[in-house]
Amino acid sequence: MDRAQIIALLQRDMEGEHQAIIQYLYHAYTMGREDLAPEIEAIARDEMRHFDWLADLIVELGGEPSLKRDPVDFSRAAPAEQMGKDVGLEETAIAQYRAHIEAIEDEHVRLVLSRILHDEQAHKGIFEGLVEAAGQGEAVEAGAGAPSAPAGPPARLMEILNQGVRHEYTVILQYLYHSFVAEDMELAEGLQNAAINEMQHMGWLSEEVAGKGAQPDMSHTELFLSRDPVQNLEADIAVEREVTKAYSTQLPEIEEEDVRALVERIRDHEIFHDGEFSYLLKEVREAQEAASPEEDKPQPPPEIPSVGSLLGKP
Repeated sequence: MDRAQIIALLQRDMEGEHQAIIQYLYHAYTMGREDLAPEIEAIARDEMRHFDWLADLIVELGGEPSLKRDPVDFSRAAPAEQMGKDVGLEETAIAQYRAHIEAIEDEHVRLVLSRILHDEQAHKGIFEGLVEAAGQGEAVEAGAGAPSAPAGPPARLMEILNQGVRHEYTVILQYLYHSFVAEDMELAEGLQNAAINEMQHMGWLSEEVAGKGAQPDMSHTELFLSRDPVQNLEADIAVEREVTKAYSTQLPEIEEEDVRALVERIRDHEIFHDGEFSYLLKEVREAQEAASPEEDKPQPPPEIPSVGSLLGKP
């Protein structure tokens, strides 16, 4: 199997991990079981690590990390049924990783895929336990009578929150990609830290949407993807400033004090990201200037000779 074929298999694996991240987070946010959500979110974090490892392998092999995702099941169902879907997703992943390990000869790639496979097998067992736990919880709820349905959420509030969900999902992918292709370790770490913070934001906003009986909109808008660190950081700064302005404009429209406080907290985080990215951009530009050959650097204008020098006088 040649390098291009290995990259294609790893890209497929990335798309499966992306699917799992979003499906598991969606289930954690929407199924209304606070006792189960932390375990599901922990598994989603494992899948995020897998997503990162696969991207690193692809870049090392000279390929392009894939930000596509396999189809996510966004349908609503009882918690036990949702956990059953996640068992099925893990079974699919286990079969795919086994097939890819069998097909790929590169020992380092096989090692990483084997490590991921071990996690997926553990995840399957955890989800099987959650199916049972969710079923027991549903039996207790049935005995206590059905809960009353929440009142319909305000349409404008849902529009604001879901605009935030879409933005946060978009920048998660954009910052992760920029970190995958960054050659400077400090830059890659700074971008990944920002992406992790944006994941928190997406979770907070999605939980607010789901808690009010609406559907979190886990779709992303256009991404800026390049291999140029300066262009990437300029795009990241621009998007942070744009969303800071949007959140600031929306705050007076939010009547619920706790939701307004949440959006204000997220807005303040975005201001911090702007400052961090601006600092990283300054460092990248300085490093590029220091590394560029002397002939590529702008030369000072020639000195205008004095009248005395032209006459051969000191």
